[in-house]
Amino acid sequence: MKTLNFFGILAAVLALAVSALAQTPPLPSTPAAADLVYAEPFTLQQGYQSNWSKEKPTVTSGYLIVVRVDHDLVFPRQVAEPVLYAGNQTAERINVGYVSGHVVAIVPSPLDPARDPIWFGTPQLPEQVNSNTIQAERQRAVAAGIRATAPVFLSSALRGEVALADRAALLRHAADLIRQYSPDEAELADNITPVNQ
Repeated sequence: MKTLNFFGILAAVLALAVSALAQTPPLPSTPAAADLVYAEPFTLQQGYQSNWSKEKPTVTSGYLIVVRVDHDLVFPRQVAEPVLYAGNQTAERINVGYVSGHVVAIVPSPLDPARDPIWFGTPQLPEQVNSNTIQAERQRAVAAGIRATAPVFLSSALRGEVALADRAALLRHAADLIRQYSPDEAELADNITPVNQ
């Protein structure tokens, strides 16, 4: 049975997107807000180690989110890209989102969507981000006027909590959201669903 190499597939998709697009748009300035359109809290029976920050936290709960973004913020680049933050966490981007303008991401706990902003910060590699970096980026975002999702929008974005077995089940759930919010990436959604778990 073959094992899915998620990062290899994501790299291939990014390379394909870059080659298909004629010109790289200029990188938008950051911090830049991301609009929350879907937020579903989750718990996992079996946690996993996240590689999307330097501290590599163990993820046993959090939020599966969908954010509407400026397309140019998520254009696939061969250099560091703006990091997606949610509260005091880096968000693990599951899809590219350039065409659809929607990014599906996993945010480890703790996160309070009613109080915590969601934004793109300074371009860098998420795995190099630590808690000090996050605090500095959050201060920049707040100073730029980026706030938590307004209650009227939050109420339509929030879903009930879902209990899942493990990361594989979480990725299958994320794949469904990619198909819904970023249908141009349906092939990616098909490929990120682990084959054997």
